[in-house]
Amino acid sequence: MLIAKVILAAGQSSRFNGCKLTADLGAGQTMIEHGVNILQALDSSPVFVVTGAWHKEVKNILVNNKNIKLIENKQWDKGLGDSIATATKAILENQQPDGILFILADQVELTTKHLSELVTNFKRHPSRWCANYGERLGVPVIFPKVDLSRLSDLTTDKGAQHLLRCTDEEVNTINLKCASLDIDTQAQLNDFLNKTR
Repeated sequence: MLIAKVILAAGQSSRFNGCKLTADLGAGQTMIEHGVNILQALDSSPVFVVTGAWHKEVKNILVNNKNIKLIENKQWDKGLGDSIATATKAILENQQPDGILFILADQVELTTKHLSELVTNFKRHPSRWCANYGERLGVPVIFPKVDLSRLSDLTTDKGAQHLLRCTDEEVNTINLKCASLDIDTQAQLNDFLNKTR
């Protein structure tokens, strides 16, 4: 079963006052490298990285990483939905996956173990699988083949949230409160670093 793996990393990170994707998380690992590493540890298939506002910076950081495919979304300012659509179209040009796994580049507490649980459940029962933060549902998420044409047509800046809330397809979840942490500001990054030291 082929599950394409995507990191969404196209946003401007305006509240961070700079490129958070190249921020050091410790042990010489940047934020974008953390996302790449946890996805690469799942299996040997390539990791797709959707870039945008900070394309050159991300490209420079990942220049020596193997088995990565950069997808530049030149319309990144249209929002998350456009990045999801851009990634889905690019993947479907080259392969026909059974599903697509999406994570956000700034979900710094995610581990390969978390993603592996999601993948294992999807393989047992191919349908929508996502994280349950306790108060809402969100990424990481795996969308099955039946959703891929819908993902290709997304335009909203809300991403694919409506697909997790609607009832026309089954939505399954794993409890993953740590996935609710994404880094938007320098203060949040400092809090995370202080907590992990």
